[in-house]
Amino acid sequence: MKTKLIFLALLVSMCSSPAQESEDIKIISLSTTHTEIIQSLEAQDTLIAVDAFSEVDFPVERIDAYTVTAEELAPLNPDMVIVAFDFNGIVDGLESQEINYVLLPPAKNFEDVYSQISTIGEIVNKKGAASSKVRDMKLEINRILDDANYENVSVYHEIGYSYGIYSVNSDSLIGEIYNELGIVNIANSEEDPFGSGYPALSEEMVIGSNPDYIVVGHSDYLNKDLSIREGWGNISAVENSNVYFLDDTLASNWGTTTVQLVEELSTTFEESAQTNVYSDQLLLISLLFLVIMIYVLTRRNTKQKV
Repeated sequence: MKTKLIFLALLVSMCSSPAQESEDIKIISLSTTHTEIIQSLEAQDTLIAVDAFSEVDFPVERIDAYTVTAEELAPLNPDMVIVAFDFNGIVDGLESQEINYVLLPPAKNFEDVYSQISTIGEIVNKKGAASSKVRDMKLEINRILDDANYENVSVYHEIGYSYGIYSVNSDSLIGEIYNELGIVNIANSEEDPFGSGYPALSEEMVIGSNPDYIVVGHSDYLNKDLSIREGWGNISAVENSNVYFLDDTLASNWGTTTVQLVEELSTTFEESAQTNVYSDQLLLISLLFLVIMIYVLTRRNTKQKV
């Protein structure tokens, strides 16, 4: 509750002071997603520090969001700290230091994505740009989803393997994307006791589900050949080379690049579907040719007997 009150109080002060331009606001973004959004709204001048993994092409202080403390941020005197995860007790620390912050956790659906872009727009005084961005994103994502037509296709999406197998279900953004594309996500059937959207799966479950596709959205692997995993070589997706590796930054962010994420996932299934169509056509042509050859040979043998 305190987070919300602090955030709302800051918004009121921003809106009531027209003389304050966006570049006068000093923001620390401890989230690659929200750094991305701020840049897409052309408000990068507000950033005085960003998460170490944020992709920026201008000089700015970089901070390890996993280990930084509020005490270390205080000397920077930010107007706002944006966090996506409460690493290292950062939220309690910010409250103790009386530093304004907003916690914007991973989006669970498209509406969360749009809402967070609007929220960032409010913070950096780019409300109009944020509204335009959201409108354009909705149009493009809806176009992609409307064009998608995947039936009886199943997928296993992996976000972690070495320290346990983790996937995504309907309570996550990527899980919603699969649902909207009409893809059967095998993780939707697994128990998610914490409602995180990222259930833990067993290898037996993945192998037994025999998904048509496997999408890997992380770099937590030693070898991209999934067939070397015990028992995985017989999975349909592995047998048919329907294993795809997403850029882990694209797969883990939920900002303005969500359009690219939806496009990438849709294209993955579309290209494979087309390949399957071509394979089916080739098989049909081969069978037709075989039938014709059998007919010709049969006619020839009949004539010879006569």
